Amino acid sequence: MRTVESPSKAVAYNAKPIFLLVGLACLAGFFVDLFVLSYPANPGTLEWRSGFVQQLADRSIILLFAAGLLLAGLLDIRVWRKRLSLLCMAVGVAFLLSCVLVMRDSSILQKQALNRITAQAEQAETQLAQIDANSELSAQVTPEQLQQLRQRISLQKTTLEGNTRTGVLKRGVSSIGNLAIVGLALIGLGRFGTNPPRLR
Repeated sequence: MRTVESPSKAVAYNAKPIFLLVGLACLAGFFVDLFVLSYPANPGTLEWRSGFVQQLADRSIILLFAAGLLLAGLLDIRVWRKRLSLLCMAVGVAFLLSCVLVMRDSSILQKQALNRITAQAEQAETQLAQIDANSELSAQVTPEQLQQLRQRISLQKTTLEGNTRTGVLKRGVSSIGNLAIVGLALIGLGRFGTNPPRLR
């Protein structure tokens, strides 16, 4: 006599607690990182603010990931879903507005760095002019050597200016890109959370 095996029953698991756990862990890690990076806080200083916003932009994808997981875990709880959605939209708008701050700060930092380079080059030129004017020192240095030093100073100034412009531009574009993309994604996530599509 043949026995018929009963078909195995499908077991449905609820993944929402996992979403909440991983989302909270990512959120906690994000805030711990920001706290450590911001200490000691000095938002009035341009260098501190620029560095902090750059670190925030670099880690913003973790915040987006955490918000997405938390929203997925809270889809069935309307009150918390709405609160989280509004918070996501507010943070997204703040990220977009901070792009203007990054552009302003980057421009100021670039001008300051270029002014320092120009001041150092002018100081070196003044020292060379003093050597040229001093009869005792000019006897030890030939006019060709002075000309080579002036050319070297000019070349170093041009190189430093180029490196400064490129470095500030790269950091600024990277920060603005991250903040804008994550900001738009958070706004989209918030809009989704306020009115999620129903399963049919």
